[in-house]
Amino acid sequence: MLSVLFVPLWASGFIAGKIATGYLDVPAVLFWRFLIALVVMLGVALVARPALPHGRAWLHLAVTALLLQVGQFTCVYTGLAAGVPAGLSSLILGMAPLLVGLLTPLLLRTKLGVAPVLGLLIGAAGVYVVLSDELGGGVGAAVVFPVLGMASLTAGTLYQKRFNDDTPVVTSVVVQMATSLVATLVAWPFLGAHWLPSSGGGWLAVGWLGIFNSAGAFALMFLLLRLRDTVHVSALLNLIPATTALAAVPVLGEPLTAQAVLGLVIALVGMYVGIGRLGRRRKPTAATGSDPDTTANADGTPRLQARPRT
Repeated sequence: MLSVLFVPLWASGFIAGKIATGYLDVPAVLFWRFLIALVVMLGVALVARPALPHGRAWLHLAVTALLLQVGQFTCVYTGLAAGVPAGLSSLILGMAPLLVGLLTPLLLRTKLGVAPVLGLLIGAAGVYVVLSDELGGGVGAAVVFPVLGMASLTAGTLYQKRFNDDTPVVTSVVVQMATSLVATLVAWPFLGAHWLPSSGGGWLAVGWLGIFNSAGAFALMFLLLRLRDTVHVSALLNLIPATTALAAVPVLGEPLTAQAVLGLVIALVGMYVGIGRLGRRRKPTAATGSDPDTTANADGTPRLQARPRT
């Protein structure tokens, strides 16, 4: 259920981001996104009262914020404001799951296996099919911004999993939003941006970005990284471009193409294969001196616990 909820929340960021950059300068979009998300998560923290980070955990959360929040969204929103279509932005950032999946065994000492690699490649193929017609759209040099955003998303996802996996989800989001807000305010005097949205549409867009796409989607992402692994989250991110293309039909008035439908199907297959559902069988219990009781580890693999005879 968390995985199903995560996909549309994350995909909505491209739609709302495209709308918001039509009303606001990029620094103002970032400011309101981080401020609204921080207020929401502080309210959650007052109720949940999560543990605070210790020692270097503060630094790791700050670095993650600069990569996963400031770096990624500065680049993405700058590209959107420069005319890069929301669909093309989601296509380029859709390459991040493949990079995350392939770099995971090198940086996190995790055995990837054949199924996740195959699933990631199938998902990447689905990403390409969805929006391949955009590649010849003459976007120009502005395409470098979503590429940089994709690199920042990749680095931030790996860093979050490596260093912040034990930090409570609410704490992680609060600290990262606060760090991102401070970074935006520090840079503000040099940017000359206007503060306020010019209409109700701008407020609605930044409100959605702050509450649902920022606080909600990232809380789900960090929770899924803890309960599952980077490969699972990467497989879900493969669905974002197709979902964005489908959502852009009623919201942005973009036409629905056969490529979007086909790409979504391919990406779904990639996710199914990548998270190890294909060919999974329940293993019979061996008859030994102790009856093993099978439970699940955090990454979904079985854990055997000995249960004494009675």
